[in-house]
Amino acid sequence: MRFRFPASRQRCADRRPGDSLSGPVSFDGPLLATLRYRDFRNLWFGSFASYAGQWIQQATIGWLAYDMTGSKSLLGLIMGMRAIPMFLCAPLAGVAADRYDRRRLLMGSQLVSALTALIFGIVLATGHAEVWHLFAFVLVSGAAAVLDRPARLTIIFDIVPRGEAMQAVAINMIAFSIARITGPAIAGYLIGWFGAEGNLFVQASMYFAAAATVYHVTLPPREIVHSGRSAFAELAEGLRFAVTDRTARVLLLIGITPFLLLVPIFGGLLPVYTKDVFHAGPEVLGMLLTSVGVGGVGGSWFASKCMQSQKQGIVQACAHRIDGAGFLLLSAAPSVAWACAALIASGSAEMVLFTSNQATLQMCVPENMRGRITSLQQLYPGFVSIGIMIEGLIADMIGIQWVTVLIALATAILTTVLLVSGGLAKVRVVK
Repeated sequence: MRFRFPASRQRCADRRPGDSLSGPVSFDGPLLATLRYRDFRNLWFGSFASYAGQWIQQATIGWLAYDMTGSKSLLGLIMGMRAIPMFLCAPLAGVAADRYDRRRLLMGSQLVSALTALIFGIVLATGHAEVWHLFAFVLVSGAAAVLDRPARLTIIFDIVPRGEAMQAVAINMIAFSIARITGPAIAGYLIGWFGAEGNLFVQASMYFAAAATVYHVTLPPREIVHSGRSAFAELAEGLRFAVTDRTARVLLLIGITPFLLLVPIFGGLLPVYTKDVFHAGPEVLGMLLTSVGVGGVGGSWFASKCMQSQKQGIVQACAHRIDGAGFLLLSAAPSVAWACAALIASGSAEMVLFTSNQATLQMCVPENMRGRITSLQQLYPGFVSIGIMIEGLIADMIGIQWVTVLIALATAILTTVLLVSGGLAKVRVVK
């Protein structure tokens, strides 16, 4: 199958050289059909273990940072350190995924994550932990996670036939969504039972398990052409492609928009809704956050159905508008139940958008550039911090509900612009 702009030079999946894995394209396969491939099955279980470890880690480090320092500002600074390797290393991680063996990169990233968690757990258990250890842990583990993502996402296209790659990406996002719900909840219980150090040992075991599953993944031969150019030259080539290729450009723009506008609300400002709008405590905040995760799981399933559509640009536009409409409902929510329903709808639409955007972008780039372009998607979460800062400042002036209304309207306007003049409506799958 091919993603393309009609009567244009923009061609996507037909650029893939891995035709040995390709076959007749099917748009109506069952959701779990891709799990019949042993290598993808191993990768999926490893992905779930890795994602769960990351979510457990995030909850654990947040708890530990506040427990050790008692400072909200230090807590925010420690958690914000993840953005440093994200912005500095993500593009180079994409170059590595194009240049080197993706399986070895994936195993290496998981082993680094496991050893980092194990060492910090030992330091914590022996009573020698200091605040600087937290900063170091977040930086090293963040760098390992950045190296993981381009290799993990691009390897899907190495082990699954091209005609089923969209379904495989949707299945992978289900693993992410389930981990997003269960990881933080499990982390809370584990901290209560075994302490933060016990949590770190659990994380280490999950990363070791993820590395073990990747070890059993067999990749088909892939021609790796070494151009003799530096990594930065190849990075510049990838950035030029992202800017000049109309398909890649519009997909990156539609992918960035929710992270800048919508995700900051439930990524950092839901406590404001909890306290100022619903006059409630942390239990209600937990319900709101869980609603987003529940919507994500349902959205992953629905995304697999949407992958059967030829018009993936339209799919993403519709999902983006539904996501914004959910936030509009949140702004008018008269009760917690209403807010939870709005967030479930938003979380579901968001996952459809993310899944389609991720799969479509990977299939519209040349194989030898897939890692570099995929790595740009890792920069998306960095825009959440920018959005939180801007929306938080505006919320102090006009209130969180009016901010939510404004970003919902901005989402609708930007989606229309990308559809009409950005070429999003022309991104489609044809047999």
